[in-house]
Amino acid sequence: MKTLNILIKTLVIVVLFSFNSYSQSKQEKKMKTKTMNTDMYNSSESKEAKEFFDKGSDFSEKEDFKNAIKWYKKAVEADSKFIEAYDNMGAAYRKLGDLENAKKCYNKSIELYPQGNMAHQNLGIVYWIEKKYDKALEQYLTMQQNDSTDAEGYYGTIQIYFALNDFKSAVKNAAKTLEIYEATNSPYMADAQYLLGLSYYYNNDNKNAKIYLEQAKKSGSTIPEKLLKDLGIK
Repeated sequence: MKTLNILIKTLVIVVLFSFNSYSQSKQEKKMKTKTMNTDMYNSSESKEAKEFFDKGSDFSEKEDFKNAIKWYKKAVEADSKFIEAYDNMGAAYRKLGDLENAKKCYNKSIELYPQGNMAHQNLGIVYWIEKKYDKALEQYLTMQQNDSTDAEGYYGTIQIYFALNDFKSAVKNAAKTLEIYEATNSPYMADAQYLLGLSYYYNNDNKNAKIYLEQAKKSGSTIPEKLLKDLGIK
């Protein structure tokens, strides 16, 4: 019975936390913030490139990704080392379903700045879409190595470990995510509480599953009725 439920809950995770909801995620919102975009890596001193970049960002915000790409291309033509332009162009290609060009952009960004977690995270998402879970996991583990305080490097692995039925690793990474979110008073603590509780549940640790799912519920998360019933949560 749990095998079937695993598949169902994995689908829920995909809907909530993968590319289908990514346009509403915290990282997508960060990417739409011009001050974050143009200053994240201090990668361009070209006024012209920044102007092209801003025009691309404007089109991205309007979800006109074809025109956004045109301007991002102009930005990297003006400055071939403009990391943020490659990141955003990759996101635009991904939105259009052009995963190959998205990967090219992210890989170029990583070539220019291997410590850039934005590109690693987005490349991980593309590999997730392609169901290349090992490659997706590699990107998130690289994020953890780049910055052990970046919760997204741990958060991103959870859905992968669910897909791989590796719930012990899911518990470990969800716990680390929650630890960082609590330390930074993140507004996304409920997400981590829910995923940690769910990880414990499928790791056959109902005691801890109940603790964290109760916390998630109190924090405002919607818990599936079956979990509430199984764990005796009211």
